[in-house]
Amino acid sequence: MKRLICGALLLLAATLCGCSDHPRTTALLAQAEALLAERPDSALQLLRQLPAERLGSRALKARHALLTAEACARAGSDAETDSLLDAAWDYYRNRPDEVRNRCRTRYYQGRSRLRRGDKPGALRLFLEVEEELLRVDEPYYRGLLCLRIGEVHYAELDFAGAYRRFREARNLFMRSERPRQTVEALLGMTSSALRMRDPERARRDCTLALDLADELQDEVLAGRCLACFATLYTVSDRERIPDELLQRIDRSVRGDTTATGLRTLAQVQLLRQHPDSARRTLALAIGRTTRSEERPIELYTAYRIETQAGCYREAARMIHRFIFLNDSLTRATLQTSAGMIEKEYFRERTAFADYRMRSRRIGETAAAVILLLIVAAGVLLVRQRMRLQRERYERELLLAGEVREKYRELVRQTEQTLHAENRMKGILATRFDIVDRLGKTLYERENTASGQAAMTRQVKRLIDGFAADGEMLPELERIVDIVHDNAMRKLRRDFPGMKQADIRLLCYIFGGFSPQVISLFMHDSVANIYARKSRLKTRIRNSESPERELFIALLEQKSDPCQKSDAE
Repeated sequence: MKRLICGALLLLAATLCGCSDHPRTTALLAQAEALLAERPDSALQLLRQLPAERLGSRALKARHALLTAEACARAGSDAETDSLLDAAWDYYRNRPDEVRNRCRTRYYQGRSRLRRGDKPGALRLFLEVEEELLRVDEPYYRGLLCLRIGEVHYAELDFAGAYRRFREARNLFMRSERPRQTVEALLGMTSSALRMRDPERARRDCTLALDLADELQDEVLAGRCLACFATLYTVSDRERIPDELLQRIDRSVRGDTTATGLRTLAQVQLLRQHPDSARRTLALAIGRTTRSEERPIELYTAYRIETQAGCYREAARMIHRFIFLNDSLTRATLQTSAGMIEKEYFRERTAFADYRMRSRRIGETAAAVILLLIVAAGVLLVRQRMRLQRERYERELLLAGEVREKYRELVRQTEQTLHAENRMKGILATRFDIVDRLGKTLYERENTASGQAAMTRQVKRLIDGFAADGEMLPELERIVDIVHDNAMRKLRRDFPGMKQADIRLLCYIFGGFSPQVISLFMHDSVANIYARKSRLKTRIRNSESPERELFIALLEQKSDPCQKSDAE
Protein backbone atom coordinates (compact mmCIF):
# COMPACT_ATOMS: atom_id res chain seq x y z
CA MET A 1 0.00 0.00 0.00
CA LYS A 2 2.85 2.38 0.89
CA ARG A 3 4.57 1.60 -2.44
CA LEU A 4 1.37 2.31 -4.33
CA ILE A 5 0.98 5.70 -2.63
CA CYS A 6 4.62 6.61 -3.30
CA GLY A 7 4.26 5.63 -6.95
CA ALA A 8 1.14 7.74 -7.30
CA LEU A 9 2.90 10.72 -5.74
CA LEU A 10 5.88 10.33 -8.08
CA LEU A 11 3.58 10.10 -11.10
CA LEU A 12 1.73 13.22 -9.99
CA ALA A 13 5.00 15.10 -9.51
CA ALA A 14 6.21 14.04 -12.95
CA THR A 15 2.95 15.14 -14.49
CA LEU A 16 3.13 18.52 -12.78
CA CYS A 17 6.73 18.97 -13.87
CA GLY A 18 5.81 18.05 -17.43
CA CYS A 19 2.93 20.49 -17.40
CA SER A 20 5.19 23.22 -16.07
CA ASP A 21 7.70 22.53 -18.89
CA HIS A 22 5.10 22.89 -21.63
CA PRO A 23 5.26 26.71 -21.87
CA ARG A 24 9.06 26.64 -21.92
CA THR A 25 9.11 23.91 -24.59
CA THR A 26 6.59 25.84 -26.68
CA ALA A 27 8.77 28.95 -26.43
CA LEU A 28 11.84 27.01 -27.59
CA LEU A 29 9.96 25.61 -30.56
CA ALA A 30 8.74 29.10 -31.47
CA GLN A 31 12.35 30.35 -31.25
CA ALA A 32 13.54 27.56 -33.54
CA GLU A 33 10.78 28.31 -36.02
CA ALA A 34 11.82 31.97 -36.08
CA LEU A 35 15.41 30.92 -36.90
CA LEU A 36 14.42 28.66 -39.81
CA ALA A 37 14.33 31.35 -42.48
CA GLU A 38 17.73 32.98 -41.85
CA ARG A 39 19.73 30.45 -39.79
CA PRO A 40 18.43 26.92 -40.38
CA ASP A 41 21.66 25.37 -38.96
CA SER A 42 21.12 27.12 -35.62
CA ALA A 43 17.47 26.09 -35.60
CA LEU A 44 18.42 22.46 -36.29
CA GLN A 45 20.98 22.47 -33.49
CA LEU A 46 18.45 23.96 -31.07
CA LEU A 47 15.85 21.33 -32.01
CA ARG A 48 18.29 18.45 -31.63
CA GLN A 49 19.33 19.65 -28.18
CA LEU A 50 15.73 19.59 -26.94
CA PRO A 51 15.25 16.46 -24.73
CA ALA A 52 12.59 14.02 -25.88
CA GLU A 53 11.08 13.72 -22.40
CA ARG A 54 10.08 17.40 -22.52
CA LEU A 55 7.81 16.70 -25.49
CA GLY A 56 4.94 15.48 -23.36
CA SER A 57 1.97 15.88 -25.72
CA ARG A 58 1.38 14.63 -29.26
CA ALA A 59 1.05 18.21 -30.47
CA LEU A 60 4.53 19.13 -29.25
CA LYS A 61 6.01 15.94 -30.72
CA ALA A 62 4.39 16.59 -34.10
CA ARG A 63 5.55 20.21 -34.16
CA HIS A 64 9.09 19.23 -33.16
CA ALA A 65 9.22 16.57 -35.89
CA LEU A 66 7.95 18.99 -38.55
CA LEU A 67 10.38 21.75 -37.56
CA THR A 68 13.30 19.30 -37.50
CA ALA A 69 12.48 18.00 -40.99
CA GLU A 70 12.09 21.56 -42.28
CA ALA A 71 15.40 22.63 -40.72
CA CYS A 72 17.18 19.66 -42.32
CA ALA A 73 15.70 20.54 -45.71
CA ARG A 74 16.65 24.22 -45.43
CA ALA A 75 20.14 23.47 -44.12
CA GLY A 76 20.82 20.95 -46.91
CA SER A 77 21.37 18.12 -44.46
CA ASP A 78 21.49 14.56 -45.75
CA ALA A 79 19.69 13.22 -42.66
CA GLU A 80 16.70 10.96 -43.26
CA THR A 81 13.53 12.85 -42.35
CA ASP A 82 10.83 10.53 -43.68
CA SER A 83 10.10 9.06 -40.24
CA LEU A 84 9.81 12.56 -38.74
CA LEU A 85 7.43 13.68 -41.48
CA ASP A 86 5.34 10.53 -41.11
CA ALA A 87 5.04 11.14 -37.36
CA ALA A 88 3.99 14.74 -37.97
CA TRP A 89 1.46 13.68 -40.61
CA ASP A 90 -0.07 11.07 -38.28
CA TYR A 91 -0.97 13.94 -35.95
CA TYR A 92 -1.96 16.65 -38.45
CA ARG A 93 -3.90 14.51 -40.91
CA ASN A 94 -6.97 14.37 -38.65
CA ARG A 95 -6.90 18.10 -37.75
CA PRO A 96 -8.42 20.19 -40.55
CA ASP A 97 -7.93 23.39 -38.52
CA GLU A 98 -4.10 22.99 -38.73
CA VAL A 99 -3.99 24.00 -42.41
CA ARG A 100 -0.50 25.51 -42.41
CA ASN A 101 1.13 22.59 -40.61
CA ARG A 102 -0.72 20.06 -42.78
CA CYS A 103 0.49 21.79 -45.94
CA ARG A 104 4.05 22.14 -44.66
CA THR A 105 4.16 18.46 -43.77
CA ARG A 106 2.90 17.33 -47.19
CA TYR A 107 5.22 19.83 -48.90
CA TYR A 108 8.35 18.45 -47.28
CA GLN A 109 7.13 14.91 -47.87
CA GLY A 110 6.92 15.84 -51.55
CA ARG A 111 10.43 17.30 -51.47
CA SER A 112 11.70 14.09 -49.88
CA ARG A 113 10.11 12.04 -52.66
CA LEU A 114 11.51 14.42 -55.25
CA ARG A 115 14.99 13.96 -53.78
CA ARG A 116 14.59 10.18 -54.06
CA GLY A 117 13.53 10.52 -57.73
CA ASP A 118 9.84 9.78 -57.22
CA LYS A 119 8.63 12.69 -59.34
CA PRO A 120 5.05 11.46 -59.89
CA GLY A 121 4.54 10.86 -56.16
CA ALA A 122 6.06 14.25 -55.32
CA LEU A 123 3.91 16.01 -57.90
CA ARG A 124 0.74 14.43 -56.55
CA LEU A 125 1.62 15.59 -53.03
CA PHE A 126 2.37 19.10 -54.32
CA LEU A 127 -0.96 19.25 -56.14
CA GLU A 128 -2.73 18.08 -53.01
CA VAL A 129 -1.06 20.83 -50.99
CA GLU A 130 -1.91 23.40 -53.67
CA GLU A 131 -5.57 22.45 -53.54
CA GLU A 132 -5.61 22.85 -49.77
CA LEU A 133 -3.70 26.16 -49.85
CA LEU A 134 -6.31 27.69 -52.11
CA ARG A 135 -8.59 27.90 -49.06
CA VAL A 136 -6.17 30.16 -47.13
CA ASP A 137 -4.20 33.25 -48.11
CA GLU A 138 -0.57 32.05 -47.90
CA PRO A 139 1.27 33.52 -50.93
CA TYR A 140 4.75 32.54 -49.70
CA TYR A 141 3.97 28.85 -49.26
CA ARG A 142 2.01 28.75 -52.51
CA GLY A 143 5.03 30.34 -54.21
CA LEU A 144 7.37 27.66 -52.83
CA LEU A 145 4.91 25.02 -53.97
CA CYS A 146 4.68 26.45 -57.50
CA LEU A 147 8.50 26.60 -57.59
CA ARG A 148 8.79 22.89 -56.80
CA ILE A 149 6.02 21.96 -59.23
CA GLY A 150 7.84 24.00 -61.90
CA GLU A 151 11.04 22.06 -61.19
CA VAL A 152 9.15 18.79 -61.69
CA HIS A 153 7.74 20.04 -64.99
CA TYR A 154 11.20 21.17 -66.06
CA ALA A 155 12.73 17.79 -65.20
CA GLU A 156 9.94 16.13 -67.18
CA LEU A 157 10.72 18.38 -70.20
CA ASP A 158 7.35 20.13 -69.95
CA PHE A 159 8.93 23.54 -70.40
CA ALA A 160 5.71 25.42 -71.12
CA GLY A 161 4.15 24.08 -67.92
CA ALA A 162 7.37 24.78 -66.03
CA TYR A 163 7.46 28.39 -67.28
CA ARG A 164 3.81 28.88 -66.24
CA ARG A 165 4.49 27.52 -62.77
CA PHE A 166 7.68 29.58 -62.33
CA ARG A 167 5.83 32.73 -63.39
CA GLU A 168 3.06 32.00 -60.90
CA ALA A 169 5.68 31.49 -58.19
CA ARG A 170 7.33 34.82 -59.11
CA ASN A 171 4.03 36.66 -58.76
CA LEU A 172 3.34 35.05 -55.38
CA PHE A 173 6.84 35.83 -54.08
CA MET A 174 6.54 39.44 -55.22
CA ARG A 175 3.19 39.65 -53.42
CA SER A 176 4.72 38.26 -50.21
CA GLU A 177 7.83 40.51 -50.63
CA ARG A 178 10.38 37.66 -50.84
CA PRO A 179 13.06 38.95 -53.25
CA ARG A 180 15.44 35.96 -52.98
CA GLN A 181 12.74 33.51 -53.89
CA THR A 182 11.64 35.90 -56.65
CA VAL A 183 15.12 35.62 -58.16
CA GLU A 184 14.91 31.81 -58.05
CA ALA A 185 11.56 31.91 -59.83
CA LEU A 186 12.97 34.26 -62.50
CA LEU A 187 15.93 31.92 -63.02
CA GLY A 188 13.51 29.04 -63.50
CA MET A 189 11.62 31.12 -66.05
CA THR A 190 14.92 31.87 -67.81
CA SER A 191 15.89 28.19 -68.02
CA SER A 192 12.44 27.21 -69.27
CA ALA A 193 12.46 29.96 -71.91
CA LEU A 194 15.90 28.80 -73.09
CA ARG A 195 14.66 25.22 -73.53
CA MET A 196 11.62 26.56 -75.42
CA ARG A 197 13.98 28.37 -77.83
CA ASP A 198 12.74 31.82 -76.80
CA PRO A 199 15.95 33.82 -76.20
CA GLU A 200 14.20 37.20 -75.98
CA ARG A 201 12.01 36.10 -73.11
CA ALA A 202 14.97 34.35 -71.46
CA ARG A 203 17.12 37.51 -71.71
CA ARG A 204 14.36 39.67 -70.25
CA ASP A 205 13.74 37.35 -67.29
CA CYS A 206 17.46 36.87 -66.61
CA THR A 207 18.03 40.65 -66.66
CA LEU A 208 15.30 41.15 -64.07
CA ALA A 209 16.78 38.39 -61.92
CA LEU A 210 20.29 39.91 -62.10
CA ASP A 211 19.05 43.40 -61.21
CA LEU A 212 17.17 42.05 -58.21
CA ALA A 213 20.19 39.99 -57.09
CA ASP A 214 22.37 43.11 -57.32
CA GLU A 215 19.90 45.00 -55.15
CA LEU A 216 20.12 42.21 -52.57
CA GLN A 217 23.95 42.17 -52.91
CA ASP A 218 23.81 38.39 -53.05
CA GLU A 219 26.84 37.08 -54.94
CA VAL A 220 25.52 33.52 -55.10
CA LEU A 221 22.28 34.52 -56.83
CA ALA A 222 24.15 36.96 -59.05
CA GLY A 223 26.55 34.16 -60.05
CA ARG A 224 23.63 31.93 -61.03
CA CYS A 225 22.17 34.75 -63.11
CA LEU A 226 25.51 35.32 -64.85
CA ALA A 227 25.79 31.58 -65.56
CA CYS A 228 22.36 31.75 -67.22
CA PHE A 229 23.57 34.69 -69.32
CA ALA A 230 26.62 32.65 -70.41
CA THR A 231 24.41 29.74 -71.45
CA LEU A 232 22.00 32.13 -73.18
CA TYR A 233 24.68 33.71 -75.39
CA THR A 234 26.26 30.30 -76.00
CA VAL A 235 23.01 28.90 -77.36
CA SER A 236 22.14 32.07 -79.28
CA ASP A 237 24.62 32.70 -82.13
CA ARG A 238 22.87 35.78 -83.51
CA GLU A 239 23.84 38.33 -80.87
CA ARG A 240 27.22 39.18 -79.40
CA ILE A 241 27.56 39.35 -75.61
CA PRO A 242 28.54 42.75 -74.21
CA ASP A 243 32.16 42.91 -73.08
CA GLU A 244 31.26 44.30 -69.66
CA LEU A 245 28.84 41.43 -69.02
CA LEU A 246 31.39 38.90 -70.28
CA GLN A 247 34.07 40.26 -67.94
CA ARG A 248 31.66 40.11 -64.99
CA ILE A 249 30.80 36.50 -65.80
CA ASP A 250 34.51 35.69 -65.99
CA ARG A 251 35.14 37.28 -62.59
CA SER A 252 32.22 35.40 -61.02
CA VAL A 253 33.55 31.96 -61.98
CA ARG A 254 37.22 32.49 -61.11
CA GLY A 255 38.19 29.79 -58.62
CA ASP A 256 34.86 27.94 -58.95
CA THR A 257 35.70 24.24 -59.39
CA THR A 258 32.16 22.90 -59.41
CA ALA A 259 30.66 21.38 -62.53
CA THR A 260 28.44 24.41 -63.09
CA GLY A 261 31.33 26.85 -62.54
CA LEU A 262 33.62 24.95 -64.93
CA ARG A 263 30.88 24.76 -67.57
CA THR A 264 30.28 28.52 -67.28
CA LEU A 265 34.03 29.15 -67.54
CA ALA A 266 34.17 26.99 -70.69
CA GLN A 267 31.30 29.04 -72.15
CA VAL A 268 33.16 32.28 -71.33
CA GLN A 269 36.26 30.95 -73.10
CA LEU A 270 34.09 29.95 -76.06
CA LEU A 271 32.56 33.45 -76.24
CA ARG A 272 36.13 34.89 -76.16
CA GLN A 273 37.05 32.70 -79.16
CA HIS A 274 39.37 30.36 -77.20
CA PRO A 275 38.07 26.93 -78.27
CA ASP A 276 41.06 24.90 -77.05
CA SER A 277 40.87 26.28 -73.51
CA ALA A 278 37.10 25.87 -73.61
CA ARG A 279 37.47 22.20 -74.67
CA ARG A 280 39.78 21.39 -71.75
CA THR A 281 37.60 23.22 -69.21
CA LEU A 282 34.43 21.58 -70.50
CA ALA A 283 36.04 18.14 -70.22
CA LEU A 284 36.69 18.85 -66.53
CA ALA A 285 33.08 20.01 -66.10
CA ILE A 286 31.71 16.85 -67.77
CA GLY A 287 33.85 14.69 -65.49
CA ARG A 288 32.33 16.32 -62.42
CA THR A 289 28.70 16.43 -63.58
CA THR A 290 26.27 14.25 -61.61
CA ARG A 291 22.93 15.57 -62.84
CA SER A 292 21.53 14.15 -66.05
CA GLU A 293 19.61 17.37 -66.79
CA GLU A 294 22.90 19.19 -67.39
CA ARG A 295 24.15 16.75 -70.04
CA PRO A 296 22.28 18.29 -73.02
CA ILE A 297 23.65 21.81 -72.50
CA GLU A 298 27.16 20.39 -72.03
CA LEU A 299 26.91 18.47 -75.33
CA TYR A 300 25.56 21.55 -77.10
CA THR A 301 28.41 23.63 -75.67
CA ALA A 302 30.87 20.98 -76.93
CA TYR A 303 29.24 21.16 -80.36
CA ARG A 304 29.74 24.95 -80.43
CA ILE A 305 33.36 24.58 -79.31
CA GLU A 306 34.19 22.01 -82.04
CA THR A 307 32.42 24.11 -84.64
CA GLN A 308 34.44 27.19 -83.63
CA ALA A 309 37.65 25.12 -83.68
CA GLY A 310 36.85 23.84 -87.19
CA CYS A 311 36.56 20.19 -86.13
CA TYR A 312 33.31 19.60 -87.97
CA ARG A 313 33.44 15.80 -87.75
CA GLU A 314 33.68 16.01 -83.95
CA ALA A 315 31.04 18.74 -83.98
CA ALA A 316 28.69 16.46 -85.94
CA ARG A 317 29.32 13.67 -83.46
CA MET A 318 28.50 15.98 -80.55
CA ILE A 319 25.34 17.26 -82.14
CA HIS A 320 24.24 13.68 -82.87
CA ARG A 321 24.87 12.72 -79.25
CA PHE A 322 22.91 15.84 -78.19
CA ILE A 323 19.95 14.86 -80.39
CA PHE A 324 20.08 11.22 -79.25
CA LEU A 325 20.17 12.27 -75.58
CA ASN A 326 17.25 14.62 -76.06
CA ASP A 327 15.28 11.87 -77.77
CA SER A 328 16.09 9.41 -74.97
CA LEU A 329 15.10 11.89 -72.31
CA THR A 330 11.94 12.70 -74.24
CA ARG A 331 10.98 9.01 -74.54
CA ALA A 332 11.67 8.40 -70.85
CA THR A 333 9.79 11.50 -69.87
CA LEU A 334 6.74 10.70 -71.96
CA GLN A 335 6.20 7.58 -69.84
CA THR A 336 5.80 9.70 -66.71
CA SER A 337 4.95 13.14 -68.05
CA ALA A 338 4.19 15.81 -65.48
CA GLY A 339 1.29 16.96 -67.62
CA MET A 340 -0.12 13.43 -67.63
CA ILE A 341 0.28 13.23 -63.87
CA GLU A 342 -1.54 16.54 -63.46
CA LYS A 343 -4.30 15.41 -65.79
CA GLU A 344 -4.64 12.13 -63.93
CA TYR A 345 -4.70 13.94 -60.59
CA PHE A 346 -7.33 16.42 -61.71
CA ARG A 347 -9.29 13.58 -63.32
CA GLU A 348 -9.30 11.79 -59.99
CA ARG A 349 -10.33 14.99 -58.19
CA THR A 350 -13.08 15.51 -60.75
CA ALA A 351 -14.28 11.95 -60.26
CA PHE A 352 -14.18 12.47 -56.53
CA ALA A 353 -16.12 15.72 -56.90
CA ASP A 354 -18.68 13.90 -59.07
CA TYR A 355 -18.93 11.19 -56.44
CA ARG A 356 -19.46 13.79 -53.75
CA MET A 357 -22.07 15.48 -55.93
CA ARG A 358 -23.87 12.18 -56.48
CA SER A 359 -23.67 11.42 -52.77
CA ARG A 360 -24.96 14.88 -52.02
CA ARG A 361 -27.78 14.43 -54.52
CA ILE A 362 -28.66 11.06 -52.99
CA GLY A 363 -28.51 12.59 -49.53
CA GLU A 364 -30.72 15.47 -50.61
CA THR A 365 -33.19 13.05 -52.20
CA ALA A 366 -33.24 10.93 -49.05
CA ALA A 367 -33.68 14.06 -46.96
CA ALA A 368 -36.54 15.17 -49.20
CA VAL A 369 -38.22 11.75 -48.93
CA ILE A 370 -37.79 11.77 -45.16
CA LEU A 371 -39.16 15.29 -45.05
CA LEU A 372 -42.17 14.26 -47.14
CA LEU A 373 -42.75 11.29 -44.84
CA ILE A 374 -42.52 13.58 -41.83
CA VAL A 375 -44.95 16.00 -43.46
CA ALA A 376 -47.34 13.16 -44.31
CA ALA A 377 -47.10 11.81 -40.78
CA GLY A 378 -47.68 15.32 -39.49
CA VAL A 379 -50.75 15.73 -41.70
CA LEU A 380 -52.14 12.39 -40.52
CA LEU A 381 -51.45 13.33 -36.93
CA VAL A 382 -53.11 16.71 -37.38
CA ARG A 383 -56.13 15.12 -39.00
CA GLN A 384 -56.36 12.58 -36.18
CA ARG A 385 -56.10 15.36 -33.63
CA MET A 386 -58.76 17.35 -35.50
CA ARG A 387 -61.07 14.32 -35.48
CA LEU A 388 -60.53 13.81 -31.76
CA GLN A 389 -61.02 17.52 -31.21
CA ARG A 390 -64.26 17.44 -33.19
CA GLU A 391 -65.51 14.50 -31.16
CA ARG A 392 -64.53 16.29 -27.98
CA TYR A 393 -66.36 19.41 -29.16
CA GLU A 394 -69.44 17.36 -29.92
CA ARG A 395 -69.34 15.86 -26.42
CA GLU A 396 -68.84 19.28 -24.93
CA LEU A 397 -71.76 20.64 -26.96
CA LEU A 398 -73.93 17.79 -25.69
CA LEU A 399 -72.85 18.51 -22.13
CA ALA A 400 -73.45 22.21 -22.75
CA GLY A 401 -76.98 21.41 -23.90
CA GLU A 402 -77.57 19.43 -20.76
CA VAL A 403 -76.14 22.25 -18.65
CA ARG A 404 -78.33 24.72 -20.52
CA GLU A 405 -81.44 22.66 -19.75
CA LYS A 406 -80.45 22.46 -16.10
CA TYR A 407 -79.81 26.17 -16.12
CA ARG A 408 -83.23 26.84 -17.53
CA GLU A 409 -84.74 24.62 -14.85
CA LEU A 410 -82.82 26.54 -12.18
CA VAL A 411 -83.97 29.81 -13.71
CA ARG A 412 -87.58 28.67 -13.56
CA GLN A 413 -87.13 27.61 -9.93
CA THR A 414 -85.44 30.91 -9.13
CA GLU A 415 -88.24 32.85 -10.78
CA GLN A 416 -90.79 30.93 -8.75
CA THR A 417 -88.76 31.61 -5.55
CA LEU A 418 -88.47 35.29 -6.44
CA HIS A 419 -92.18 35.48 -7.15
CA ALA A 420 -92.96 33.96 -3.74
CA GLU A 421 -90.42 36.28 -2.10
CA ASN A 422 -91.93 39.30 -3.81
CA ARG A 423 -95.35 38.29 -2.62
CA MET A 424 -94.00 37.95 0.93
CA LYS A 425 -92.24 41.29 0.64
CA GLY A 426 -95.51 42.86 -0.48
CA ILE A 427 -97.37 41.43 2.48
CA LEU A 428 -94.71 42.56 4.91
CA ALA A 429 -94.48 45.95 3.31
CA THR A 430 -98.25 46.41 3.58
CA ARG A 431 -98.17 45.45 7.27
CA PHE A 432 -95.27 47.77 8.03
CA ASP A 433 -96.93 50.53 6.01
CA ILE A 434 -100.07 50.29 8.15
CA VAL A 435 -98.06 50.51 11.31
CA ASP A 436 -96.13 53.41 9.90
CA ARG A 437 -99.26 55.35 8.90
CA LEU A 438 -100.86 54.69 12.26
CA GLY A 439 -97.77 55.89 13.99
CA LYS A 440 -97.71 59.03 11.90
CA THR A 441 -101.41 59.67 12.55
CA LEU A 442 -100.91 59.25 16.25
CA TYR A 443 -97.87 61.45 16.15
CA GLU A 444 -99.55 64.21 14.21
CA ARG A 445 -102.86 64.06 16.19
CA GLU A 446 -105.09 64.94 13.27
CA ASN A 447 -108.30 63.06 14.41
CA THR A 448 -111.00 63.98 16.92
CA ALA A 449 -110.55 63.48 20.59
CA SER A 450 -112.63 60.23 20.80
CA GLY A 451 -111.21 58.79 17.59
CA GLN A 452 -107.79 59.83 18.56
CA ALA A 453 -108.08 58.08 21.87
CA ALA A 454 -109.19 54.82 20.26
CA MET A 455 -106.49 55.12 17.57
CA THR A 456 -103.97 55.96 20.17
CA ARG A 457 -104.74 52.84 22.12
CA GLN A 458 -104.60 50.72 18.97
CA VAL A 459 -101.37 52.27 17.79
CA LYS A 460 -99.79 51.93 21.18
CA ARG A 461 -100.60 48.26 21.23
CA LEU A 462 -98.88 47.86 17.84
CA ILE A 463 -95.97 50.03 18.81
CA ASP A 464 -95.53 48.23 22.12
CA GLY A 465 -95.32 45.01 20.15
CA PHE A 466 -92.26 46.42 18.33
CA ALA A 467 -90.70 47.90 21.48
CA ALA A 468 -87.59 46.59 23.19
CA ASP A 469 -89.36 43.90 25.13
CA GLY A 470 -92.27 43.39 22.72
CA GLU A 471 -93.21 40.17 21.06
CA MET A 472 -92.84 41.37 17.45
CA LEU A 473 -89.19 42.42 17.57
CA PRO A 474 -87.74 38.88 16.94
CA GLU A 475 -90.21 38.44 14.10
CA LEU A 476 -89.09 41.79 12.69
CA GLU A 477 -85.46 40.60 12.67
CA ARG A 478 -86.44 37.39 10.83
CA ILE A 479 -88.38 39.42 8.27
CA VAL A 480 -85.40 41.77 7.75
CA ASP A 481 -83.11 38.75 7.28
CA ILE A 482 -85.47 37.28 4.70
CA VAL A 483 -85.90 40.51 2.78
CA HIS A 484 -82.35 41.87 3.00
CA ASP A 485 -80.08 38.80 2.63
CA ASN A 486 -79.62 37.97 6.35
CA ALA A 487 -78.60 41.54 7.16
CA MET A 488 -79.23 41.24 10.91
CA ARG A 489 -77.41 37.94 11.23
CA LYS A 490 -74.39 39.38 9.35
CA LEU A 491 -74.52 42.54 11.51
CA ARG A 492 -74.29 40.52 14.71
CA ARG A 493 -71.46 38.43 13.21
CA ASP A 494 -69.37 41.40 11.98
CA PHE A 495 -69.98 43.62 15.03
CA PRO A 496 -70.05 41.33 18.09
CA GLY A 497 -69.27 44.20 20.45
CA MET A 498 -72.13 46.47 19.31
CA LYS A 499 -74.71 47.49 21.95
CA GLN A 500 -78.12 45.85 21.87
CA ALA A 501 -79.86 49.24 21.59
CA ASP A 502 -77.79 50.06 18.48
CA ILE A 503 -78.60 46.68 16.94
CA ARG A 504 -82.32 47.27 17.61
CA LEU A 505 -82.06 50.74 16.03
CA LEU A 506 -80.42 49.29 12.96
CA CYS A 507 -83.10 46.60 12.79
CA TYR A 508 -85.80 49.29 12.72
CA ILE A 509 -83.84 51.25 10.08
CA PHE A 510 -83.28 48.11 7.95
CA GLY A 511 -87.00 47.38 8.28
CA GLY A 512 -87.72 50.70 6.65
CA PHE A 513 -89.30 52.58 9.57
CA SER A 514 -89.05 56.36 9.61
CA PRO A 515 -87.12 58.18 12.33
CA GLN A 516 -90.40 59.45 13.82
CA VAL A 517 -91.78 55.91 14.24
CA ILE A 518 -88.44 54.64 15.51
CA SER A 519 -88.49 57.41 18.12
CA LEU A 520 -91.84 56.01 19.33
CA PHE A 521 -90.46 52.45 19.40
CA MET A 522 -87.38 53.47 21.36
CA HIS A 523 -89.04 56.23 23.49
CA ASP A 524 -86.44 58.74 22.32
CA SER A 525 -86.45 62.03 20.43
CA VAL A 526 -86.19 62.23 16.64
CA ALA A 527 -82.97 64.28 16.90
CA ASN A 528 -81.32 61.59 18.96
CA ILE A 529 -82.44 58.95 16.44
CA TYR A 530 -80.84 60.94 13.63
CA ALA A 531 -77.64 61.45 15.63
CA ARG A 532 -77.38 57.77 16.55
CA LYS A 533 -78.08 56.77 12.95
CA SER A 534 -75.29 59.08 11.70
CA ARG A 535 -72.86 57.71 14.29
CA LEU A 536 -73.63 54.11 13.39
CA LYS A 537 -73.29 54.91 9.70
CA THR A 538 -69.80 56.40 10.27
CA ARG A 539 -68.77 53.41 12.39
CA ILE A 540 -69.89 50.94 9.75
CA ARG A 541 -68.18 52.90 6.94
CA ASN A 542 -64.84 52.96 8.82
CA SER A 543 -65.01 49.27 9.68
CA GLU A 544 -63.45 46.33 7.74
CA SER A 545 -66.67 44.35 7.50
CA PRO A 546 -67.08 42.44 4.18
CA GLU A 547 -70.80 43.41 4.20
CA ARG A 548 -70.09 47.08 4.72
CA GLU A 549 -71.62 48.15 1.40
CA LEU A 550 -74.88 46.26 2.22
CA PHE A 551 -75.23 47.97 5.59
CA ILE A 552 -74.50 51.42 4.14
CA ALA A 553 -77.07 50.88 1.37
CA LEU A 554 -79.72 49.89 3.94
CA LEU A 555 -78.87 52.89 6.09
CA GLU A 556 -79.18 55.25 3.13
CA GLN A 557 -82.56 53.92 1.96
CA LYS A 558 -85.66 56.10 2.20
CA SER A 559 -88.25 55.75 4.90
CA ASP A 560 -90.24 53.34 2.73
CA PRO A 561 -87.51 50.96 1.45
CA CYS A 562 -89.49 47.73 1.57
CA GLN A 563 -91.91 49.04 -1.02
CA LYS A 564 -88.95 50.29 -3.04
CA SER A 565 -87.35 46.85 -2.95
CA ASP A 566 -90.63 45.23 -4.07
CA ALA A 567 -90.89 47.64 -6.98
CA GLU A 568 -87.30 46.84 -8.03
